[in-house]
Amino acid sequence: MKQKVYSQTYLTLSNVLSFIIFPYYTFFNLFRKKYSLKKIKVKTILILEYHRIGDVLIILPVIKSIRRQYPRSKIVLVCCNDSYDLINHFNIVDKIIPVKMPWTNWDFSLKECFKVFQLIKKIRLEKTDLAFDFKGDLRNNWFLWNLKAKVSMGFSPTGGSYFLTNSFKFNHALHQRQRAQFIALKAGCDVLEKIKKNKININGRIALHLGSSDLRRSWTEKKWIKLARLLSKNFKITIIKIPESHHLINQIKKNKDKIDIFSGDLIEFKTWLKDQILLIGVDSMAGHLAAELGVPNISIFGSQNPDLTRPLGEFSEIIQPEKECHHKKKHWRLCAYCMDEIDETSVYKLVVKLINIVKKSKNIK
Repeated sequence: MKQKVYSQTYLTLSNVLSFIIFPYYTFFNLFRKKYSLKKIKVKTILILEYHRIGDVLIILPVIKSIRRQYPRSKIVLVCCNDSYDLINHFNIVDKIIPVKMPWTNWDFSLKECFKVFQLIKKIRLEKTDLAFDFKGDLRNNWFLWNLKAKVSMGFSPTGGSYFLTNSFKFNHALHQRQRAQFIALKAGCDVLEKIKKNKININGRIALHLGSSDLRRSWTEKKWIKLARLLSKNFKITIIKIPESHHLINQIKKNKDKIDIFSGDLIEFKTWLKDQILLIGVDSMAGHLAAELGVPNISIFGSQNPDLTRPLGEFSEIIQPEKECHHKKKHWRLCAYCMDEIDETSVYKLVVKLINIVKKSKNIK
């Protein structure tokens, strides 16, 4: 499946815009002092990752490698508001600045745009020596340029290489974490830690997490109900209570199915999840959290390329349609029809297979 990280339309438009504003920013770059990473003392490191919770979870091992390389530096993470409590609970950075950006929330009102410049003024007070952005988005690079870090590292497939002091070639075929690792290596950081191996609780529950940031990533409620009933015959099942699962939970209560409900915030979910046998979800935050905790997980993918964003755990599996997408769809990458092609029986069989693999690897009969 050949699929780029950005749509061709966005790549074209953003690079045209980058070309238009190139003279203006290049002129101002003439008056900015040049620094070498090898010659400066890195007191403060800034990491930008403010799109989604899952995006931050994907790069947690990279942040840890940056911490190992710069143990005495202050690490500041700029993330989305929804990520704050959960990431803070991992306790791997010194400061977290939660933000809401117009281009991630699609709110370009004057009020929200003005807040961006207020935020820039606030972050500048950190006096950043080394800054990272792993997205390669023109808007991210522009934001980073305004923060005035001594050394800024990132990609520029959408243009704006002049916004960075160190711009690298963007590989569309690499997983999101591997791209982040590439830049961290350029900053002298060690290779990523090995995949985390957690103590598997074979007597734990199978968690069903329906959440998704886009309906086109979602699996239908009817399929979740059928899967839950299939699984409940041989396993202990828990459905995670979130807005997307509200109707499903009511239906289960109405039918008096023997399925538990977990209700709690993200931190409570994290604490509970690490003691379970398996998590099943769509392409979303939950799978990445499970992988980070060392919990086996299955992610349901549609037409999007799983090689770019799939969870990377010791026992992380994905399931997707057998055929390439040929549906008429409005989104260049996501397809609800492809999600609908995945049936609950296939997911059930993968669950049984994965749990047997886990048991075998842990010598559990």
